[in-house]
Amino acid sequence: MSAQTAIPGYSCKDCKIAGLCDSLESLDGFLGQVNPGACTRSVSARDIEVYEVCPAQWHLSNSSFLPRADVSSAASSRGVNVHRTLAQAHSGVGRCTPQSFDDHISHLSDTEILEARPFLANHPENCPVGDGVQIIGSEVSIYGYDAQADIVIASKPDLVYVDACGTLVIRETKTTTKEIPETEAEAFDKYLAVPWLINLFGSGYKGPFHSEVARLELEVMSPTESRLFSWDLDDHGLLRMARKEVRLRARDWHNDSAWKARPGNHCDWCPVRKWCPEVRAADDSGSEIEPRY
Repeated sequence: MSAQTAIPGYSCKDCKIAGLCDSLESLDGFLGQVNPGACTRSVSARDIEVYEVCPAQWHLSNSSFLPRADVSSAASSRGVNVHRTLAQAHSGVGRCTPQSFDDHISHLSDTEILEARPFLANHPENCPVGDGVQIIGSEVSIYGYDAQADIVIASKPDLVYVDACGTLVIRETKTTTKEIPETEAEAFDKYLAVPWLINLFGSGYKGPFHSEVARLELEVMSPTESRLFSWDLDDHGLLRMARKEVRLRARDWHNDSAWKARPGNHCDWCPVRKWCPEVRAADDSGSEIEPRY
């Protein structure tokens, strides 16, 4: 941030004038919470998902800012590689093909390439790049302020573009080795990113061109197929459903002040495991942590 220009980010939660900053989108009521929390905080859909796995992990990582170990699950690493490859590919001028990814995965190890390539090979049939399409950006950061909850809302959709008909499209991409949802309703329930991004528009966001017509897309890729789901964002019933889902999923996070650990198999790749009081207590006693499911 300079004297003339403010650059919004996750750290806006620490700014005393966040609620007055023109660089933050006005998203009042986004979280659907009646009262402010204990302090101004930032939150994303991913934060809520991490919190639901273990409140202590979210708090130690995102509030206490303790050093994080460089650990991740195989699925998480694969997802990151696929997302970065797609972001680079969509910055070009042509539609993706299985061969067009070669230049964008050369920096990966042989093992990483073998893991990512089956997912990438299924993407071209649902690639949005084409004639009349204007790519606004990959991994576009969107930050807003919910004055009612006193929370900075953070979103980072994988792709934002305008299609050939002039519709603003926000696309999210997921990878999985499990069964892909069959319907939009199943995808809505499975991925919090869906109601979260729908709720952006329900809370007043109109995109960089203040578009009145918008669509949310979700591409889910597995090693054997790619499936595209779509929601028109002028559906008021859909907007109400998204608002309710975000309100219910964010409620415990918003009101929490204890941040208790919830040990389980996820402890094996927790980046703040060394700081966790339950892990340290178990290590001191020489006992194993009993998973809680």
